[in-house]
Amino acid sequence: MDSNNQIENTQANQELIDAYLLGKLDTDELAEFNSRMDSSAAFRLMVEEQRAVMQGIEEQNLQNTLDAYHAEIKEEPQKKWLSREWLALAASLVILIGVSTWAILNNSNSPEKVFSSNFKPDPGLPTTMGTSSDYDFYHGMVNYKRKEYAEAIHRWESLYAAHPDNDTVVYFLGVANLANGNARQAEKYLQLAKKESKSVFSEEIRFYLALALLKGNKIEEAKTVLENSETAANKLLLKEIEGL
Repeated sequence: MDSNNQIENTQANQELIDAYLLGKLDTDELAEFNSRMDSSAAFRLMVEEQRAVMQGIEEQNLQNTLDAYHAEIKEEPQKKWLSREWLALAASLVILIGVSTWAILNNSNSPEKVFSSNFKPDPGLPTTMGTSSDYDFYHGMVNYKRKEYAEAIHRWESLYAAHPDNDTVVYFLGVANLANGNARQAEKYLQLAKKESKSVFSEEIRFYLALALLKGNKIEEAKTVLENSETAANKLLLKEIEGL
């Protein structure tokens, strides 16, 4: 039994708890795990906290919008639900929903008003906090979805340092910084992400980069970023910027 009733929240403990919650422990491991929970209130609390995260993380309110973009999907084989293409489509729809179309006709618009009426963080990628090599990225995604943007940025910056060509990490670093109020740093990462022409997030990158530029009052640059975009969200945002 833990003498001080405290347990260090290590990655090893988190992965063990994930395996338990996902039903991946064998008989002996499960018996040892249950014994540990019986003997440690701190460990039981850690398990319940992890369970709460896993149960809540997928409860994104996208169900009501599924029919809307099913109609936009061209006939093609059903994609794996975790495919990056599917996720990018969902993210694009959320952005579109967040656009406030009333502002298009509002002549008193300012860059800050346009930003405020359009900015909504990307909903993020689904994760069950598994034990894959992407553990650090998805742990950061848990922080991101809980609006713990500083923690998510800290985790992802380490990944970026090791893998600067990972467009997914760079993109979410940009959005997380923008959500955290650091438009200059967001612009830096989103400009880097924009250079990856084949990124599945290319249209989302343009949307958030334009918003980051607006925060810096770079109106003409924001217009340029959105030119020739094919998505409805980007077209609406461009119209609002053109009205400034």
